Amino acid sequence: MEKVKKALVSIGRFLGIILLVDLGLFIIVSISCLFGARCTNAAWSERMFWAGIIALITAMPAVLAGLNTSRGYFDNRLTAGMDLQVAQTIIQAERKGLDKRTAYALRAGAVGAGAIAISALIDILTR
Repeated sequence: MEKVKKALVSIGRFLGIILLVDLGLFIIVSISCLFGARCTNAAWSERMFWAGIIALITAMPAVLAGLNTSRGYFDNRLTAGMDLQVAQTIIQAERKGLDKRTAYALRAGAVGAGAIAISALIDILTR
């Protein structure tokens, strides 16, 4: 039961952060439409869409870094014995780095998708 509770708290925190960032993007885009050049509803939706695309683009380095995770540490015959002795430490360190990159990519991707969904909602509701 404790694992389920911990997982639910983790999912809730993940979704909460995404919603807060999307709300922040919405506020920034709305303020830019109010105080900058007056936006039409289509321009407001389009600006929100591009904010989502920019959020998706920020996830790209993490996705690309995750593609290079299959590098072996036992390629040098002279250090293979020593590497084998610390293999558990190497694997844990690499796994931790991979988990951070994956979490960032998922978070940035979800923020971008949320911003694009808000853009579509603006477009639908202001017709």
